[in-house]
Amino acid sequence: MAVKQVEKKELRAQVGRCMFGERVVVEREGKRFSARIQHIGVTGVKVVPETMLMEHEGEPGDINGVTVSYDDIREVEVDGTTYRLA
Repeated sequence: MAVKQVEKKELRAQVGRCMFGERVVVEREGKRFSARIQHIGVTGVKVVPETMLMEHEGEPGDINGVTVSYDDIREVEVDGTTYRLA
């Protein structure tokens, strides 16, 4: 898998290309966590932290994700390439 260092504008564009389930790395309140995209919105991205997915025993789709700002996203995987904020 290739890793590409990009500026904020390019990272935002790549996040905008994502579909449900794509992996992102989020940094909020000084903590980093990996998550899967649930929904792309105009002002933010709704994600489900991967730790919630591992501990989940219910039906698929019944997890409520958290909305994060595009500015909180530090990395996204799209089509086999990891785009990382420079």
